[in-house]
Amino acid sequence: MIGGVSGGVTGGDGRVELRRGADRARTVHAGCEARHGFSFGAHYDPANTFFGALLAHNDERVAPGAGYDTHAHDEVDLVTWVVSGELAHADSVGNEAVVRPGTVQVLSAGTGVEHAEHCGEAGPVRFVQAWLVPDRPLRAPALARRDVADELAAGRPFLVASGRAGTGALPLRRADADLHAARLPAGAGWSLPESPYLHVFLTAGSADTPAGELGEGDELRATAPMAGSALVARSASAGSTTITAGPEGAEVLVWAMGSDLRPD
Repeated sequence: MIGGVSGGVTGGDGRVELRRGADRARTVHAGCEARHGFSFGAHYDPANTFFGALLAHNDERVAPGAGYDTHAHDEVDLVTWVVSGELAHADSVGNEAVVRPGTVQVLSAGTGVEHAEHCGEAGPVRFVQAWLVPDRPLRAPALARRDVADELAAGRPFLVASGRAGTGALPLRRADADLHAARLPAGAGWSLPESPYLHVFLTAGSADTPAGELGEGDELRATAPMAGSALVARSASAGSTTITAGPEGAEVLVWAMGSDLRPD
């Protein structure tokens, strides 16, 4: 099984599932280790091919001198969050940069782009990369980055990337998708955004959730209640999912999505 479910809560406000990082399938080769949240490459589970509009969610570890040589993508937004170390990026549209903790990168592959990712000079690198499927006509590839160090230091949730116009966040090519983040101090709570699909990932620390405690590399998937055959957002009376940072604090990435990848 890819990313087995270790806990779940079902109630009037939908379902909440906790999935342990230790249960993620792993691909290991030439100094690279990828821990897959969904089916990926040779690891296939027909019950776990996507969540919301996320097609992939990989927790990556790359050793010095190793990395992913030039390869191609299209029709996907690749959102990269560096947890530790440095990630060297180069692509076929002329972008070259070193991405460090506190900087977020969105590569919108669009009609097609090639890129390479390698460990930088600051020792091993760990990064989280999510693949979001766009809902808009294909356009030329584009890359954007944002420094979020000040927002993380403030210890409060903030919007990192969004498909909605006018937010000031990094652009996504899916109108109903938002990425939020926070580096919460010990004991701090976060009432998560209300959305039909929530994907919560803990990059560091620990947090209490309705389904149990999250540790580093664990994830939470929450879906809103069913109305007939369609998901509907939580009502105010149903309440939102709340997480509370553990004694060492918690760095959290939260995807809020309004639809999934099932055919209409």
